[in-house]
Amino acid sequence: MSTERLEWIDSRKEPLLDTLMQLSAINSGTGNLSGLHDTQNALHSLFSPLADKIEIDDSLSVERTDHLGITADQHYGKIISFSKRKTAPFQVLLCGHMDTVFPKEHSFQSPEKIDDRLLKGPGVADMKGGILVMLTALEAFESSPGNDAIGWKVVLSSDEETGSLGSSSVLENAATKSHVGMIYEPALADGTLAGARKGSGNFTLVAHGKSAHAGREFNKGRNAIVALSEFINQIAALSNLEQDITVNVARITGGTAVNVVPDLAVCQFNVRCPEPQQLRDIQHKLGAIVAAQNARDDVRFTLSGGFTRPPKTISPGTQLLMDWTRECGDSLNTAVRFRDTGGCCDGNNLAAAGLPNVDTLGVCGANIHTDQEYMLIDSLTQRAKLSYKLLKKIASHGDQLIELSNAEKAS
Repeated sequence: MSTERLEWIDSRKEPLLDTLMQLSAINSGTGNLSGLHDTQNALHSLFSPLADKIEIDDSLSVERTDHLGITADQHYGKIISFSKRKTAPFQVLLCGHMDTVFPKEHSFQSPEKIDDRLLKGPGVADMKGGILVMLTALEAFESSPGNDAIGWKVVLSSDEETGSLGSSSVLENAATKSHVGMIYEPALADGTLAGARKGSGNFTLVAHGKSAHAGREFNKGRNAIVALSEFINQIAALSNLEQDITVNVARITGGTAVNVVPDLAVCQFNVRCPEPQQLRDIQHKLGAIVAAQNARDDVRFTLSGGFTRPPKTISPGTQLLMDWTRECGDSLNTAVRFRDTGGCCDGNNLAAAGLPNVDTLGVCGANIHTDQEYMLIDSLTQRAKLSYKLLKKIASHGDQLIELSNAEKAS
């Protein structure tokens, strides 16, 4: 039966490619709520025949400060979930996201089959192709013997590309009720999967000075840009390449006319580090720098944002799952390799909730987040077979992971 299921997956290559091109043609940038709704409806039709229960949740609205220093509520698309056998003793959480980084005004809107090997298009790798890998693996698993050994839940969010701020509570709640996570971010073009991941935080710093005429009353002004530049030098110095800590000053705005002392300046920056203690240390240092600057009483600083992706370290449960993924790859004559990365995804958050997970089970591709994004067409079925095999492995050896998963959540 296993051989038959693998052959069936191989037979799905062309239908999967057609479906992926249809999904890619729907713009679902994180801010395009109508496009995300259309994508949700398409995925509802694909997944609903498999599920016992379907849930649609609102994402949380989150207060955010933009690059102009304006604070407002950020709204996100809905979260759709499909579940099967919720009372089974072993529960698997499969995660994906519907959103892409390409807004509806972007020029990159349509998929294009370059040749028999490559498909280029928005979201084909990150991660609409991965969602179809997930779907195909579940279809094969549900038609195989022994499928009642595990229950599963699929969660498809609408805001992963901006940090999963609106969906984090749904993901965390699902993680607490599961024993293992499978996430369908793209693998690298050569098939390499992500191992440990850095933690990441996005911050916005607003400097409030005092405007004045640059000629007549220069001394009455308080230059927010000058004060901000001093702050930037201090936070940039927090980078420590030996410890793999990076602070990336990404965007600066401020000022109006050249004859006006600027009273507002804004800096947005990203911090990444591999260890949880480093994250806490950086947070403390940032607070201390802000407090010291505000004690000067001439320019006031406000810092918003924070670490939304904790570091993902390799726990015993995650290591076992990675070993199983390698074994499944070997059974398919496919070498599976892992490599640590500075990138982040929902795997960071699930690991922080104590859930062992592998988070790059999607298609193989490259150039994600650019208008050159592509995926390898054959990986649609190759990766579906890998996930099918992994689901079968979990079904037959789940007790080992239950013990490790429970221990991680307890700690």
